[in-house]
Amino acid sequence: MPDTLVILAFEASADQATAAVIMSGGRRAMHHHQARHGHAAVITGLAEAALQDCGLEARAITHVAAGCGPGSFTGIRVALSAAKGFQLACDAQPVGLSCLLVAAANWRNAHDANGRNVHDANGRNVHDEDGLLVASADTRRGSYFCQAFGPDNAPIGAILDIDPQAVAAGETDLPDAWHGARIIGPGAAPLAAVCGGRLVANDDAAPVDAMQIAQLASIMIADEVALPPLQPLYVVPAFLGPPRG
Repeated sequence: MPDTLVILAFEASADQATAAVIMSGGRRAMHHHQARHGHAAVITGLAEAALQDCGLEARAITHVAAGCGPGSFTGIRVALSAAKGFQLACDAQPVGLSCLLVAAANWRNAHDANGRNVHDANGRNVHDEDGLLVASADTRRGSYFCQAFGPDNAPIGAILDIDPQAVAAGETDLPDAWHGARIIGPGAAPLAAVCGGRLVANDDAAPVDAMQIAQLASIMIADEVALPPLQPLYVVPAFLGPPRG
């Protein structure tokens, strides 16, 4: 790990575009653009503003991270394109993270297994969480991308595309292993409402942003684990044509 760690992170898979910087010593900054569209036009400026807030030039960047999805195809491409551009220009290490993994890790860091916010005076989580946690993301097609994670945030099973209406109609079912699991994200309430009490909804999860991605990347770097590449998690084939009428 470099003596001075500088992580630049991007996220644009949902209804906002964000760029964040975390550096050794705890200094950090994030800028965001709150809109469903127009991410490509602003994301580089967001990164430059975050770097400026930390008093850094781009050449100081050691790692570039990005949310790889699942989510909006266009948003995923925007974040990854920006990340790869900075990574190549700065000769930095790439870190590609699943937005579902980031959501689960961020929620567990702030809550215990019963959904209580538990931190000590230094802001660290002080409860050893247990139980299954399902993170969700909006497909923008009436369904939700979902994946389960264990107490150590290891994924359990593949990412699933689940339609609440199909569950309600008995056309599809949730995995048996999810019975009693807590679900977070935009699909929490819709899916919990149709599954007969098999899921416990928590709607207090903050939307995934670049700061959350940078924080998880910093943990992985400190733990010296293998860093995932900047590759998209589309789950379903990317649709590249005009919006369907």
